[in-house]
Amino acid sequence: MNQEEFSKQLEKAFKDATKQADKIVKDAEKIRKQAEKELDAAEEARRIAESTGEKMANEYYEGKRKEFAEFYRTELLRNIARHHIEIGKSNHEISLWLLVEQRFVQNIRDVVERVQKYRGEKPKRTPLEGNPSITIGEDRDGGFLSFYSLEGEFETWIEYGVGTSILIGVPNIERWEEKTGIPFERRERVLTYVAEYVIDEKMDGKGSFVVGVAVVSVFGEE
Repeated sequence: MNQEEFSKQLEKAFKDATKQADKIVKDAEKIRKQAEKELDAAEEARRIAESTGEKMANEYYEGKRKEFAEFYRTELLRNIARHHIEIGKSNHEISLWLLVEQRFVQNIRDVVERVQKYRGEKPKRTPLEGNPSITIGEDRDGGFLSFYSLEGEFETWIEYGVGTSILIGVPNIERWEEKTGIPFERRERVLTYVAEYVIDEKMDGKGSFVVGVAVVSVFGEE
């Protein structure tokens, strides 16, 4: 190989190397841009997920605002009423002071007396006619509770609140019979059975409850 041929081959090798280097640079730039796009897409997906999650949480809260408000109001009134029951105040005095029905106070008094009666052992659950069965479980929307008896049935949501408290959504008074098929005069009794079942299953039988308009408020033993 003479000098001229050697120079041509060297020049060709240099040009090929330059082309390869240019290709590597272009490919690297393409990869960088693709990575930026993927990163931007991931960031957008994260932003959408956060926004969607926050929206879903807000919608969930708004959908149960009335039930949550009733639960926390009930919890406050229950604690005050229980204190006055334990220091010897009458149902009439407590109901006048708290602006609640005497039945509300009597329900709490019944629970306090039942807990005191069976303190140290598991309280006896009040039987319910109709061969009732209850299922508590979880699905993608949260907790649920299903009630079935020979009288009727319903399914509702269940939420675990602050501390050992539990909220159970219930068909409201106006639509009770339509939603459950159970006579309205049995509502209190059925929901009492449901609350006692939850206390048995989730609180080792030691707790109290208040049956409300749209929610049953259940409280663990303090």
